[in-house]
Amino acid sequence: MSDKVELVEKHKDRYGLNMCCRALCLSKGTLAYRRGRASCSQADEQIKAEIITTIRHHPDYGYRRIKEDLIARAGIVINHKRLRKILSTYELDLPRHLPKRGKNPVLKLISEVGQDANLVKHRPVDPLRVFCTDFTELFYCQGQKKAWLMAFLDIQTRWIAGFGVGAHRNRALAICCLDQLQNNLACLDRRLSDILIHHDRDSVYTSYDWLHRVLITEGAGISFAMNGAKDNPWIESFWGRFKTENKTLIMHADSLTELICVIGQQMTYYNQDRRHSALNYRTPQDVVQAILMRNITTDP
Repeated sequence: MSDKVELVEKHKDRYGLNMCCRALCLSKGTLAYRRGRASCSQADEQIKAEIITTIRHHPDYGYRRIKEDLIARAGIVINHKRLRKILSTYELDLPRHLPKRGKNPVLKLISEVGQDANLVKHRPVDPLRVFCTDFTELFYCQGQKKAWLMAFLDIQTRWIAGFGVGAHRNRALAICCLDQLQNNLACLDRRLSDILIHHDRDSVYTSYDWLHRVLITEGAGISFAMNGAKDNPWIESFWGRFKTENKTLIMHADSLTELICVIGQQMTYYNQDRRHSALNYRTPQDVVQAILMRNITTDP
């Protein structure tokens, strides 16, 4: 638009204002508006030059970072409203934007593999070999606050081998939960390298930190639920039961610390005291102990 206004001003004396505006599809109202906006002071012109220097070196900067850079680099203190007006007047805020991120290469690779990335579907699963996991939301403090819960569930024994509660659904919470899984497996004389972890293609589970820790550092296997919740029914079923049975306790927790305590108590109850119809009305802990005893008696 600024280029059109400049062309009109340059050729209006020779061809006439009306003809120039028609040729450039520029209305007189727009021309008058642009002329008014262009009447900036000499000080604004100097600031504009410094802004352009900042933009040239930092094309992703918005007005807040530009403002701080002007102070630090050029000693120019400017009100944010004036800065935004200069950016708008000279159209310095329009063409600048960050390029879109490319697709996560891990997601791209998983998509190419397709359903073969699901190592659990239609395959026999031994006890204490495949642990499914996912995040779920928890609303506490009478529904006014939200936290995230992650857990590792053994598909066969329904044993919760590790869990974590946090304010954010991130890699830190996932790694903390994985550490607990590792410690609990060690108590059974088992290692992470003995198991397969099954989850969806969440950004946490396709991050470098998670994949490096699970695959490279620990030597565990990973299986991906390609169809989301449909390919991970065990953890989804657990979330449904656990959150329904403990809804009141979760809602009445007033703080994150209290919520963590409540979840810990109920996870212990789930593993040690709650009888499961799918386990012939035994507890997950009873089933795990029976498997360990059977392995001991069958070892030479």
